[in-house]
Amino acid sequence: MTSKRPQIYILCEDKNHYYFARKYFELLGIENILGKYNPKGEGSGADFVTKSYEKRFKAFRYKAGSFLVVIIDDDTRDRIQDLYNIYKPSKNENILIFSPKRNIESWFHFIETGDMGVETHKDEKGKLMDYKSKYKSYKPTEFAKKLKEDICQKSLPEHAPSSLHHACNELKRLNN
Repeated sequence: MTSKRPQIYILCEDKNHYYFARKYFELLGIENILGKYNPKGEGSGADFVTKSYEKRFKAFRYKAGSFLVVIIDDDTRDRIQDLYNIYKPSKNENILIFSPKRNIESWFHFIETGDMGVETHKDEKGKLMDYKSKYKSYKPTEFAKKLKEDICQKSLPEHAPSSLHHACNELKRLNN
């Protein structure tokens, strides 16, 4: 990283996203972190991110030393594509987009268990597993620590979720 530390602005769906990302960036040594997430009970978190995205990307796309970090769950559809339809950042823009398959808790499950099928496991109704209830009482900051220390710093396993591989590739842009 350069000697001047970047500013990070996190735009995400909920507290789990925010505190997970905030802790991860703090562990990278970034101190200037701001953000906004959907207030609980005020509609869909994904809709909140999608509606806020256009305003935020215009403010950050070429802002030197500042990065917009967007986190949106794929849920049951390709939410990252929804954002790309509004505006797909080029590799030289300071916009990083992360979109866990199903939800951020699927990343928590992988980080905790190393489960290779985390993006493909289906429930009894044939839908992708939703790990949200399993990780309701966990602290997202613990998963951020484990991801940084045990996974991303060493080497992300090939069998890691494709959405996590995408996230690690996005993170490499912070160092450029």
